[in-house]
Amino acid sequence: MKTMKRIIAICCIMLFAGALGAQTLTPRVVFKDNPQTHNMHIASDGQYLYTCNGGKSENGQISKFTLEGSKIGSYKFDLDMRSIMYNASDKKLYVNTYEQKLYRVNDLMMGSYKEVYDFSDRTEQATPAISTNGKLIYFMEYGVLYVYNMKNGKLKTSISGFTTTDEASSGGSAVAVDKKNIYSWDANVQTVYIYDLKGKYQKSLKLNQGDYGFSLSIANDLLWVSTDGNYDEGTWYGYVVK
Repeated sequence: MKTMKRIIAICCIMLFAGALGAQTLTPRVVFKDNPQTHNMHIASDGQYLYTCNGGKSENGQISKFTLEGSKIGSYKFDLDMRSIMYNASDKKLYVNTYEQKLYRVNDLMMGSYKEVYDFSDRTEQATPAISTNGKLIYFMEYGVLYVYNMKNGKLKTSISGFTTTDEASSGGSAVAVDKKNIYSWDANVQTVYIYDLKGKYQKSLKLNQGDYGFSLSIANDLLWVSTDGNYDEGTWYGYVVK
């Protein structure tokens, strides 16, 4: 009888643990953003949030928000952007475009920028991420991660085995990076996969909002994804990930 009770207790604990593992995260910060085209990517310098759009270079813009999501302004950039990143080493914003060219933003309000590197060997839909120390830039291509040196633009290494999709629109070319982890995702099932910086799998998390594959980002210590406005108003969701 005691053995049976013990087995039942263990099963209950396992079911409870499994239920916890299956929990869906809810966002801490939510705000609307009208990109004129698509809600591509988000970054932060620790004081503000910055979003970029993509789809048509003639409608290109970067928008600035408070950390709570109140809009400050939008600034025209004649670029078809895929990602926006903050580089802590020089305290500058960078954007990567459909042509896989990396630009440094010299003046946000004036819409001034300068080309830094040409990453045309990478997929045109890639939404890369800069490391928190500004030394590396990461590109995801359908489960393979390419890591470049930000100092000279040279390929440093590649890592295989990341879980994602075979479609860019579902997250196959998106990656996010923080001080400890690399994040990939499958927007079809709203699931984020977490790895250490060497590419070793840690765990997965399910999100309850956001399904635009390109949008996976880290900004102000939150993991972000969007629901695309598709030439209308979209929504950004920021999650605490532990």
